[in-house]
Amino acid sequence: MDAASADASINSMSGMFDAMLNEALWFIAGLLIFRLVLPRLWSGPGGRKKAAEAATFSKHVVDRKMTASVSSSSKAISAAAASGRYKEVLATWNCKHIGLALKQILDMHEQSVKVPAKVVTALVKVAAATNIHGGSNGEDAATTAVRPWIPEVVDTLRQVPVPAEAIGIALVDCLARDDLRTALKLEVRLRENRQLSYGVMEPLLKLSAKLNEDRALQLFQEMQDNGYFLSEGLCGLLLSRCGESRHLRLAETVSTYLKSKGMMTLAVYKTLMKVYATCQLFDKACALYYDLKADGIQPDKIMYGCLVKFAVKCGQSELVAELSEKVQGDTQNYSWLIRSAGQAGNVCHALELLQKLKSMNSDGPPQSTVYNSVLDACLSNGAMNEAEELLQEMREHHLMTLVTYNTLMKGLCFNGQLAKARALLDEMRMSGLTPDCASFNCLISAAVSNSNFADAWDIFEEMERQGLSPDHYTLSIIMKSARKSKRPSDANRAMDLLDRSEVDMGSDEVLLNTVVDACIYRKDHRRLRKILDSLQTSTLAPSVQSYGLLIKAHSCIKRPDKCWKLWNEMLARHLRPNDVTLSCMMDSLVCDGKVEQAAQLLEQWQEQLQPNTVVYSTLIKGFASQGNAEKAVQMYREVKKRGLHMNQVAFTALIDAHVRAEKMEQAEDLLKQMQADGIEPNTITYSALVKGYSRTGKLDRALKTFDDMLSRGLEADTVIFNTLLDGAIRASRFELCDQVLAEMAKHEVHESNFTLSIIIKMWGKRKCLDAAFKVAREKTKTSLQRLDSQICTCLISACLHNHAQERALEALHEMKSWPNCDGPDASTYNMLLGGLLRCGWAREAAAVATEALHVRFSLNHEVLAQLFKSLQKAGLQRELLSLDQLLRLGS
Repeated sequence: MDAASADASINSMSGMFDAMLNEALWFIAGLLIFRLVLPRLWSGPGGRKKAAEAATFSKHVVDRKMTASVSSSSKAISAAAASGRYKEVLATWNCKHIGLALKQILDMHEQSVKVPAKVVTALVKVAAATNIHGGSNGEDAATTAVRPWIPEVVDTLRQVPVPAEAIGIALVDCLARDDLRTALKLEVRLRENRQLSYGVMEPLLKLSAKLNEDRALQLFQEMQDNGYFLSEGLCGLLLSRCGESRHLRLAETVSTYLKSKGMMTLAVYKTLMKVYATCQLFDKACALYYDLKADGIQPDKIMYGCLVKFAVKCGQSELVAELSEKVQGDTQNYSWLIRSAGQAGNVCHALELLQKLKSMNSDGPPQSTVYNSVLDACLSNGAMNEAEELLQEMREHHLMTLVTYNTLMKGLCFNGQLAKARALLDEMRMSGLTPDCASFNCLISAAVSNSNFADAWDIFEEMERQGLSPDHYTLSIIMKSARKSKRPSDANRAMDLLDRSEVDMGSDEVLLNTVVDACIYRKDHRRLRKILDSLQTSTLAPSVQSYGLLIKAHSCIKRPDKCWKLWNEMLARHLRPNDVTLSCMMDSLVCDGKVEQAAQLLEQWQEQLQPNTVVYSTLIKGFASQGNAEKAVQMYREVKKRGLHMNQVAFTALIDAHVRAEKMEQAEDLLKQMQADGIEPNTITYSALVKGYSRTGKLDRALKTFDDMLSRGLEADTVIFNTLLDGAIRASRFELCDQVLAEMAKHEVHESNFTLSIIIKMWGKRKCLDAAFKVAREKTKTSLQRLDSQICTCLISACLHNHAQERALEALHEMKSWPNCDGPDASTYNMLLGGLLRCGWAREAAAVATEALHVRFSLNHEVLAQLFKSLQKAGLQRELLSLDQLLRLGS
């Protein structure tokens, strides 16, 4: 029907609708929209205008507003077109009238009026080509994001029969938009109605190949089971989408199918090779060369070049040698051959390749990229004379580039010549080149690797003065200083840089691992929690190694549920855990007190992973933490039974198990066995023994063990000094405390917050409150270390121990104003309340409790019960009622 006929139909029917039955009204309205409007929406002279008129009329029919005329709608559209707003009005019309059509179809379906299949198909066709401008509740189209119609159409018509043709159109639209959610809804519908055909399974498969590997594997097998032939073109597209999403299992399944059908072509091999390369599986990419030869397929020039590159990357020098004759004459390929020679330590061959390329090029010297590859080969192998000659030649031919200088820097740093490498920065600037982040990163990395942190920060400051912001490589390098440096100032500065950086931690796996490892090492749980929370919106797909580190991180901040979530996510991605990841998961269970569950996890995986000593040492450590020496010894016997060798960690954990069980003789015997097995004990081993002797009151034996450790050349750390100091305080041997503190200063061992807590406890027992406060106040004046709330609690405890309740109250207010201190927490308030109540200071205790409740600290129920009892006994009804009201408001 042409446009003129459409006009005639509309005008002739305008007086008839009021007398029609309800079912007929909806049917004709739908028929008008779909038979007259939609098929002509984009075709025919004046078709769009007539379509708009018909749609407007249909809306009048629906709303029972028969007074408006078709001609007025026509004039409105014409006016809009004349004013240049035709496309805008058309877009608004599309949005409004698809929604109207959906409403009409639903009403027809609810009134048992059969909706013609062609009507539904036509609607889906237009919906697939149309976006929703504005929201569903009448929001301004100019301010609301555009969204597709198809998902809304699918959701709206879930109860209405939809023909397979319409579903096929919708699936193609889903494929174009990577909309797996809507596609899966359509698949369920197709299966329920037994409408699944090749035409609808194909877009489903293509979509799943990119977004859901498990689903794609199921569909791929189902299509074969149904007898469908999967063409080379379809399989090639699937492989390509596998490369985008790193779906290795699907890629190999598709290639196996193609091989079984004799359909492997050069194009297929190239696509599969790209998948392997994307997954960083360069050895598998290289293995395809031998498959190609077996199939009698000759690689082309591009593929030969890629094979050379991949062979160099995975160190397959024999394959490089075999392919070298196939890639003659190509500068890029020569660069890879030169790089391979450098990896093999064959500087002469690298120079020969350069000479060969020079002889082939009569137009002049090769490109600077080739020279840079040769220079890197020379510097990496310490051939400094050859490198100098090469640099002279490059200067003569004006081939010195930024990459050249960076390569030279890397080589000099590799050979321990940091000062000479740094001097190149000025030479670069004199040559008109500006050092980039890579230049500075190379220098900073060399300084950090040599533990020269002062130079590292100096270079970093120069980088900032040049106006360069640190990238993720810079941060990764700097974070190593937080891990390596023994100076808290270096670590704090690195962490401050992390806070100021705008680099997304989830954008780079190496950076994430470095930062997380540094936070774990420094026990910086605040930053660790912030980083882990930021990953919730990250698209990073962690490797098995990263999963282990992330599990360990969540365990550090007491999130066992997150550990399980990561473990299950890793398995759902069909990543096989290694012994390190298993050990991290078991350790998280051990830290959560679920040692038996950790043992069950080991039993589940031990045949698949062949666990090493580290895994067993995790269980030994777990049983040790429970003081279960028998179970720890049982794990020790299991290690011996499996033919594994105990390591330092396992022996130390086993010794610690016996220390906790106060079986010091057996602990000493294990130390001797450890040494007999050729395993040297470390500081942690001796710390366990010192702890055992200190807790059992054998301080002289503890000191002898400490001296034995020093005599072996081991450095004393904060932990062992804290253990000795705590033991001396428990025994009230204050002269020994002074001796330990002097030794601590002599060895330049950093005082941790726990150390400060012990020192304050010592001065409290020695009845020297001024000395206790002096220690805390001096520490708050430096930015090297932030004091935690435990320091505040220990000061209050020291005051109460000396019956100085007034000073305790003064201290509570003073410590709130201390810089670089977390201030009092709930434990501090509970400690003070208990002390005040014990000496009958009920009114003051009520004031302290009121203050704590105002800042929303949780007070101990027993302390509160005692407080209420004391207030009642003292007749302090006002304070009692006030506290009761506060508690009710808080609950």
